[in-house]
Amino acid sequence: MINQTSEYQSCIQSSEKVSWRIDDLLPKDTVLDFSRRFLSDALTGSEAFSFLSTDEKLMLNQIRSNSYAHLFLFLEEYAVALAAQRAGLELHGNPTHMRALLRFTEEELKHQQLFARFTSAFARGFKVAPALLDNQVQVAKAIMTKSNLGVLIFNLHMELMTQQHYLETVRGNQDEVLDPLFCNLLKHHWLEESQHTRLDFLEAQKILAQEPDSLGTAMTEYAELLQALRGTLNAQLELDLQTFEKAVGRTFTDAERKQLAESQERSYVWGFIGMGMKAPLFLSRLRALSPSAEQRVLELAPTYYCN
Repeated sequence: MINQTSEYQSCIQSSEKVSWRIDDLLPKDTVLDFSRRFLSDALTGSEAFSFLSTDEKLMLNQIRSNSYAHLFLFLEEYAVALAAQRAGLELHGNPTHMRALLRFTEEELKHQQLFARFTSAFARGFKVAPALLDNQVQVAKAIMTKSNLGVLIFNLHMELMTQQHYLETVRGNQDEVLDPLFCNLLKHHWLEESQHTRLDFLEAQKILAQEPDSLGTAMTEYAELLQALRGTLNAQLELDLQTFEKAVGRTFTDAERKQLAESQERSYVWGFIGMGMKAPLFLSRLRALSPSAEQRVLELAPTYYCN
């Protein structure tokens, strides 16, 4: 077994440097600015429709942005379970490893609370109550039936996806004026997730050192989890369209609704799946685990490259 303790200690130190408080980022009485886009059009695809007015495109962007925040709250339910389970395995074991993983657990819970606060502020200020998925516990339990290695690889994808989102559509975006408060939330979420990606990789290495033949099954589970994620995204998309019709106060024609649904599905799949699969650090981490793991993703990726 390789000695990873210094790496876990480094994760703790880096996490302490970038740590933040929810009340500093998003005070409880925050009033959101609904005159602005929250997310880049690269992630919401809200500008593509000729039959929508400027105000309607803005509302669609905001609905998608709120769902984006909620989906992190939703999906981090399993991440809390994963980190807590991995920490529990270090009970009476390596205290540095356990401390790093418990910090991972606490930060994921904090992220859930941050995004819950945002969606509450959104619901207070938006013109209609947004419809959001509420079965995160059942989904988390289903995800956690997979092997720890399979879930760690899926989680590495999700966390490095947040890095791609921030780097490509916020920090590297010179063309759009986005809400600075929401951009700041994304930045600080990513800063902590960047430490979690290191821990995912370390934990995956730990498993493979003990179970060197487990990677093939884990990669199959990763592919299954992507398909399940696609189903979750489509379920939220249907709720988004219901919220959008209520917000604009009109019913779309069958052709318009079909165009909205198809375009928004491509946007969701690209943002949450395609962008994660193409993330350079995700591919390099998989390559470090095994070149066959990277090759499996490269073969699977075209299914999700909808951009």
